[in-house]
Amino acid sequence: MAQGPFESIEIPGQVAAAAERVAAAGGQLFIVGGWVRDRLLGTDCKDVDLATDLPPDRTKEALEGLGSIYTVGERFGTVGLVSGDYDLEITTFRTEQYEPGSRHPEVAHIDDVEEDLARRDFTINAMAVQVAPVRGGLIDPFGGADDLRRALVRTPGPSAPRMAEDPLRMMRAVRFAAQLGFEIDGELKGVLGEQAYLLEGISWERRRDELEAIIVSPNPEAGVRLLVDTGLMEYVSPELAAMKGVEQPEAFHRADVLGHTLLAMSYTRPDPLLRRSALFHDVGKPPSQMTVPKVMFPEHDRVGVELTRRAMRQLRYSNEDIQKTSFMVRRHMRPIHYESTLSDAAVRRLIRDCTLRRDEDVLVSVEDVIELARADVKAGNLQAAPHFLELIDDLERRIEEMGEREEIARARSPLDGRELIEMFGRKPGPWLKPVMAYLTHLVIDGELAPDDKEKAARLAREFVEKQ
Repeated sequence: MAQGPFESIEIPGQVAAAAERVAAAGGQLFIVGGWVRDRLLGTDCKDVDLATDLPPDRTKEALEGLGSIYTVGERFGTVGLVSGDYDLEITTFRTEQYEPGSRHPEVAHIDDVEEDLARRDFTINAMAVQVAPVRGGLIDPFGGADDLRRALVRTPGPSAPRMAEDPLRMMRAVRFAAQLGFEIDGELKGVLGEQAYLLEGISWERRRDELEAIIVSPNPEAGVRLLVDTGLMEYVSPELAAMKGVEQPEAFHRADVLGHTLLAMSYTRPDPLLRRSALFHDVGKPPSQMTVPKVMFPEHDRVGVELTRRAMRQLRYSNEDIQKTSFMVRRHMRPIHYESTLSDAAVRRLIRDCTLRRDEDVLVSVEDVIELARADVKAGNLQAAPHFLELIDDLERRIEEMGEREEIARARSPLDGRELIEMFGRKPGPWLKPVMAYLTHLVIDGELAPDDKEKAARLAREFVEKQ
């Protein structure tokens, strides 16, 4: 059994208490997996996985009175304990045997921790520290500590069968690489490309959760690049995979659509909406590309909205997440098109158009849209970027000086849709939205009072007649 020093690292009090109970019950207890990995990397973790030779019923008895016990995973051998701000999950040593094509293993309980570690996904997660009945050193049968030092994601044993057991592990490999700044072992990377199709057997929700974890990681650009280059992205979002190799004019860009997208993500803070919007902001470019008379992407933002909605619906995102992300995609060019000669009224309209509200709640602020636009510019042509960034700075200054963001964002037509339908005696249809937008802009410009329904009705009739 490969061991190393670990005795100097402090064990959380909640784990020590559980260890005393397990030892008193005649059992062994080991911290395994992520907590060990994170401590070796110098970071802390409040979720602690442990392994024991006690069966679940005896584990549950031993933990009684230490905190809130939950047994959702008891039939798989896992008993949970919430104590203070720590969440402990204690699982009986086991092996897992997968039948070909099955995602549900046959579980057999065993007595040896090394055999238990052998079933885990990556070497950096296949390490343990004994805490009961005695405190021990690092147990590392597969060289996980060396892989941490080498910054390498590798499997214990051959990669192909390990990924086939649970194909989501392929996305987890990419996630760990993105979160930790690691490389993926050559054998494993080859398997990701060869077995990417196995993701078809994984639920869209699980694929979505891994994608989200990758894009909010410290290295989202590396993670998404790995998904695309290995072919995994074809089974996550083919719309995003299509961005690779789509060239752009050098006057505005220094990379193809995918490279530009990855740069834009790297220039945003790790906020899920911002990162997701940066990921999808140019997804409309591949299908909207024109090469004659020159390379251009007319209405790529409008096309991108439809592709964003389609991809996110497939990944089972919530309706609100889809609404907010597609709103950002549609408007990401607005701040870039700002000119210092715009009137205050035009700036007010920009604020209104770039704010998404639901009743009194702001779902997307104009500041969110501006931050995405700024990242978009930084990811473009390096010579052109300073000019556009100065304009965005000027726009932000004018918005701040106006000090009316909330009032502008809340501006509404004095007449709602029902009143306009009744007034014109027409059925609901495409005609209605331009009328309401016209009246709203008049309110924003100060030419129409928010409660002046009589004047609004007269102006609405004039507008419709001209149309």
